[in-house]
Parts: sequence; C-alpha cells; structure tokens
Amino acid sequence: MAQTGKQSMRGQARLPRARARMVVGVKAAFMGALLGALTGVLTGCGGGKSPEPASQPREAPQRVPLAVILADDASGFTCAEGALVCVQVESTAATAQARVPITFGQPFRSGDLAPGTPLYARDSTGGVPLQVDGVSTREDGSVRLALLSAELTNLQRGEKRLLQVFAGTPPAGTTATTAQANAYTVPTDGLAVQATVYKPQLSQVVFGNRNGHTPGTPFLEGEVITLNLTLGEVTETYALTVSGNQVGGAFTSLTQIAWAFHNQINARSNGLFKAIKEGESYETLGITTRDPGRGAFTATLQTDSAAPTRVDVLKPFAAPQLYQATAAEQRAALQAALSQNLKPHLVGPVAREHTLVLPLRNAQGQAHPQLTARVHTRLLQGGARVRHDLVMENAWAYNPEPGNLVYSLQVRLGHQLVLDQPAFTHYHHARWHRVLWQGAEAQAVVRHHMPYTMASGVIWQYNLDLKISERTLAEEATRLAAANTGLMQPGFLAAYFPTTGGRWEIGPYPRWTALYLITQDARARASMLTHADLVGGVPIHYRDAVTDQPLDLDRHPGVTVLIGSSAPADALPAMSDGNTLWSPDIAHQGSFTFVPYVLTGDVYHLDELMFWAAWNMNGYNPGYRGQGLGLLHPEQVRGQAWALRALGETARALPDAHPMKAYFEKRLANNLAWYNDTYKPGGQVSPLGALVNPYQSDTIGPWQNDFFGLVVAQLVQDGYSQARPIFNWVSQFNVGRFMQEKDAGYCVAKAPAYYVTIAKTVDGKKVPIDNWRELFQTNWPGVVCDPSLPLDPSSYPGSSLGYAANARAMLAAAANAGHPDALAVYRMWVGRTPGIDAAFLNDPTWAVAPLRH
Repeated sequence: MAQTGKQSMRGQARLPRARARMVVGVKAAFMGALLGALTGVLTGCGGGKSPEPASQPREAPQRVPLAVILADDASGFTCAEGALVCVQVESTAATAQARVPITFGQPFRSGDLAPGTPLYARDSTGGVPLQVDGVSTREDGSVRLALLSAELTNLQRGEKRLLQVFAGTPPAGTTATTAQANAYTVPTDGLAVQATVYKPQLSQVVFGNRNGHTPGTPFLEGEVITLNLTLGEVTETYALTVSGNQVGGAFTSLTQIAWAFHNQINARSNGLFKAIKEGESYETLGITTRDPGRGAFTATLQTDSAAPTRVDVLKPFAAPQLYQATAAEQRAALQAALSQNLKPHLVGPVAREHTLVLPLRNAQGQAHPQLTARVHTRLLQGGARVRHDLVMENAWAYNPEPGNLVYSLQVRLGHQLVLDQPAFTHYHHARWHRVLWQGAEAQAVVRHHMPYTMASGVIWQYNLDLKISERTLAEEATRLAAANTGLMQPGFLAAYFPTTGGRWEIGPYPRWTALYLITQDARARASMLTHADLVGGVPIHYRDAVTDQPLDLDRHPGVTVLIGSSAPADALPAMSDGNTLWSPDIAHQGSFTFVPYVLTGDVYHLDELMFWAAWNMNGYNPGYRGQGLGLLHPEQVRGQAWALRALGETARALPDAHPMKAYFEKRLANNLAWYNDTYKPGGQVSPLGALVNPYQSDTIGPWQNDFFGLVVAQLVQDGYSQARPIFNWVSQFNVGRFMQEKDAGYCVAKAPAYYVTIAKTVDGKKVPIDNWRELFQTNWPGVVCDPSLPLDPSSYPGSSLGYAANARAMLAAAANAGHPDALAVYRMWVGRTPGIDAAFLNDPTWAVAPLRH
C-alpha cells in the first residue's frame, strides 16, 4: 500500500448527534433538510443516481443560526447568549496572575462579521480590553480570520475562564476596544544575540564511480578498504572487509559501504571525528571533527580493489568567528519600528508587535552572508512585559556562501543569559525559533469553541463526537518525549518524504493536529506545536533579501529550487555543503503550520506557510509551471492536491494588509483558472471527472483524486467561487463512483481501489473511457455487482489510514461544500466500513465528518 498506510488502529467513531438544547424550530427545519438530502439514500451497495453536469450549480449548505452552533458544548463549554464566539482561557501558572495578556487567532463563518465591525469582550469579572488585528476577508467581504488580543485580570491558579466576544457597539461601562496606537516604551534592557560561527573542515569520502543508476567498477567480496584520519599527532584507522551486501558498483551496495564506515567512526566513543551520512548521500560519506574548532585534518584511503575511491575537501578549516547583534542595535531597531510602524503584526492598546531583522556582524562590522536573527517582538503593558520570538535563519536565497552552518548561540536580556545553545549544524535554507520573555511570562492556554471554529469552514470539520481515550493521549506524550525533537531533527516526521505507506503527517491535517482539534488536550497541543517548529529545519526556506519575503515568481520567474534548471538570470548560488537528513518533496507533504497559525496567530507559523507554498511553486522547471504563473499541475495528482492545499492555506491565512497577500491570491487564482479551463466538457480529459497524472494519463489512483477533492471542497466551503467548477468536475468521479452500482454497474465494493485504468486504446491512441460500466469491466472483467460483494481488501477498509478512510473524508468534505448527493453517499459508506470507526479513536487523521448542524 503506497501513501496511506496499512495499519489498523483501535477505537470507535460515531456520527454527529443532534444536541438536546437546540432550538426546537431550528432543529425541526434542519432535520427536514437532512431528510430531504437523504431521499434516495442508496440501498445495499449503492444507488444509480448519476451526478449532475459539472456546469450546473450545486446547492450551498444550509446556514444554521449562530445560537445553535454556540449551544453545542463539544469543546466542554458554551458561549453566552448573544455572543459572536467565545474561548476558554486556562491558567497554567503555579500561582495567581494579576494580568494575563493573550493573543489568538479566531476564524469566523461567512457573513458573521463584516470588516470594521467593532468587537468587545467580557469575562466573569466584567469588560475586558480587546483589539483586532490580522484580518483576512473572503470574496463576499466578510471576515474569515482575525487575530484577537485581550488582557484578563486576576486569573487564579488552574482557573478556566470564558472570554465572550460580542459584535457591535459595547454597552456603556464596557472597556474600550477600538484598536489604536498606544504609548509603548522600549525596554531599557535590550536583546543581545551572539553566535560563534565555526568553519570546521568537511571532507567527503567517495566509494566507487557509479554514474546515476549505472554501476561503476565493482567492489569484490573480501577486498579491504582502509580509512586513515589524522589530526595533529593522532591517527584513527578504520578498516572494512567487503561482504556480500557490499559487493558491486551500484548505489545500493556502495551505500552499504559508506554506512559501514559511518557506523564505525561514530561508535568510537573517544574518537576525534564524526561521520555524516544524511539524506540521499548514497556512496558518499562526510567526515568532520567532533569539536568544530579543533583544526584541520587529513583523510586518506587505501584499498586493494580496482573500484576507485577518493577523498575531497569540501570545506577547509578556518578559525571560528564571533558574530553578534548588540542590545543597543535591537533597541534602536525596535524604536524605529514603533515610530515608523515597520513590519507591524499587532497594533493596539493590548499588544504591539513588530518584526525586527538583526544582521549578525563580526569584529570588522561585516554581516554574516547567511545567518540572521529575526525577532518578533511583542510589547505588552506599554512595554513593561515583552515577548520575543527569536528566529534564527540560514535562508537568504541569493546571498553568497549558502550551505550548512555550524555555530553556538548565546542570547542575553540585559545581563541575564536566557538562551545558551551548544554548537550544532544549522541546515541550509532552514530556520528555528525560541520564545523568550522579558518580565513575567503570561502563562495561559486558549481553547477555542471548536464547533463554531469548524463551522467557519476555515479548517476541516472533524468528528467532534470521537471519544479519544486517555491512553491514546498519554501515549502521544510518551512518544513525543522519546522522539528526537532537537534542532533540525524530525520528531515523528519521515525525513525522507517519498517514504511509502501510512504516515502520521499525511492527511487533511497530521494526526497530532487532528488529535488536538478533537480534544484540545495539552499533550496533543504540544505534539502539534513541536512539529510545526521542527519543519523549520527542512531546507525549503528561500528568502529574498530585497523584499525580505519568501522567494517569489514576480521577481524571479525563472528560478527552480527542486527539479530542472533555473534561467541564468535567476540562478541560485552553488552550495559547498548542502547535505541534510531531509529529502522534501510535494507529493508526501503535510499541512504543518496552518492550524497552529489559525489558533495562535504567531508570525513564525505564518511565515512557514508562505515558505512551503512558495517552495512548491518554485520547485519545477519554469517551462512546466508557466514561468511566473506558479502552476502546480506538473506534479502527480496527490502532489497537486497538497501543493494546492498549501497555496490555499497561505492565501486564506494572510491578512489582507500583508505585502504578500495579493501574490498568493493571484497564484491561487492562476491554478484554479488552469483547472477550470483544462477539466471541462469537450476537453481531452476523462468525461467521468477523473484527474490524471500528467506522466501516466491512462491510469489513476482514485485516492489521489480524493485528496484533490478534499482540497477544492474546502476552498469552496471557505468562499472561493472560482474553485466550484473544478470541485463540480472532480466530484463527478469522486462522489459518482460510489453511486453507479445500480444503474451503471460500477460496484461500490471497488470504489476505493488502489489504481484504475481510465483509458482505452482506439486506433493506436489512448482515449478516455466515457461510461461507468466500461470503466468497471475494463478493470474488473466479469465481476458482477451484488450487495454481498466484499470490499476490496486492498482498500484497507478497517484502517484509519487506508483508501476507504480517504474516501470517507472526501465525501464528508464534498457534503460540506454543498454537493447534493455526498451526505447520503457518506452515510452509506460509513455503514459499509464499520472497522474504520474503531481505528479513528487512535488515529483520527482522516476523520473528517459532515457539519454537525
């Protein structure tokens, strides 16, 4: 099974239930609409209603009154009557806190909040100061997402307090809420960053002389290879006698030789040297010193084999240098940002946050060509308390000397050392961050009213009726504690993205994010935010020094960062050391930071969204992606789905005032226009609504089409009218293949198949199959549909990660986007796949469900 996994987990899922406290009239109307949608529910394996033509408008989902949604207590709390939304603020401090500033993101349903509408807040103590920032609006003009900042008083240890948010003019006596400039003072003690940048020698040992996948001169069994490493008066010798799995000259056997030396060198506990073998290094082995400041060394190879070996010095040793940004420089940058409103993120009476870009300079005043400190500085209580989100980036796209860096880091606030990071390797085009507080840290977590948050359409609707067990959450915390979550490390992620099989990060959202959305448990939150941080270590972050934004195709339409060659004018500088443990791709990419940004409003996560979306568009040869258009269709269908998701998430999350908002919105529009123009009646495409791999046009993976259907369904639900034509088109196949059993003979039992032949040969040419019966008989000749026909085991009908589960999520998303048949088909499919219900309780990655109300 490729892509979505084999394992089946325990547990049980239940369909959303009607709440007893629903308003009777609304409930009756809703149930009437639901029964209408269920008219013609499929019996047995399926039914025969054909999908409507792609050009016919679909029905919009019924709009449920706000009071009904807010009365839903699936988050463990209920909003006050008349509130627009509410959140729960829980103290995590050991003692009472007199003042607790919080900032969080809040999604809104279409039509619930018009831009400029005043908001005010109350808690159990009375009026609460509130400011609004970071507003993103939909094409209908209503607010999609906003960042809210508030300040609570006298929050007791362990207290859970509801913060109620109302729209409109605040009543007399309520604390003023209009966002306005406040008098903020720059703290006396500034933030000082010091990096000792090492330049240890890096040598590369190469075993063999293969050329691509063509083997070179082979190593023979019994031959001996000896590696001598000399530093000063000390020589360490490592020897290998070639064994059976190391024989030959192909990359597989040569890789085994390199790994054998890697393991020998790193197993010597008192050794001077460290071997590096990461990513797709195959027959090469990196050698450096364990102490990065130790000095130069020599490496020599001796062998009795005819297979050639060699040692190259990739980077010579140089003395370490100190680079720093002083406290005075940080204070001056903050003062300029306040007075000139530079790079604002939050501006109002509760919080003021700006991004400071601090070059690190040596004793001669020269800035390091790559290593840069970025500080998202948030002033609170007029500057008496400061939240510094320090981001260290090695990410400039066109600055000289790109490559991996080795450095140690010390950060001080005044005379206090607040961060002491020992020497480590910071990968090229990667970044990491730490939040540092000046003054007392605000210790509280915000929990959202999840039924409303999901009803907004900004995030997928997950099944909030799932009862995730304490054991599952405890195991998540135990695994996280045992995982490698250090800087540049993968945690639970597969560092080699193309790894096949079920993976926790591949789904609408990763497993840890789904766990958090359903439970809002602190352990799931820790896992979600940890992995949102860890993906900063993936080398996909290219920042343009001219714009100070992720690399864009307006300025560099000919750049390529993954496959192909850049145009000469946009060529990137070469790297001398670009070997990392990561091998990123697009087809196996998760949604890493969208939900973290939506819920926290942190700039770090927003920047991460832009970096991934930009990398996906910049990845391919310019001629394939339409030069500066940023088209995503050169990828296989699953890659198109996840890249379009990343692009859509970025466009939807970016505030309207952000300098990159128009750029990403335009690229999203470019892609939707391409899909709408390509997949339409009369085109050279499947008339049944299937998307095809551009490099294998006669075969499709239905599950990959389901991934794409999920993504465009969410765009439709969140207000992108341009996404509806392509959603209608793909729904013909995605929803339709579950509906064609009775009349057209396409058995539901085979609907979530692994791969399907979608074309036939006519007069020597491949022609798309144009009817369901022929499509089915082409793939399953002689099979007759029958209600007793068992589900194809290759669809993994009892797994939370299998193709059958993928289909459930697609059908639920299609129903939420207004497809008139999807809800009935979803319920039928749930009935046919009861094993998935149990599996979702341990792994709800694909537990997308129809809207609750």
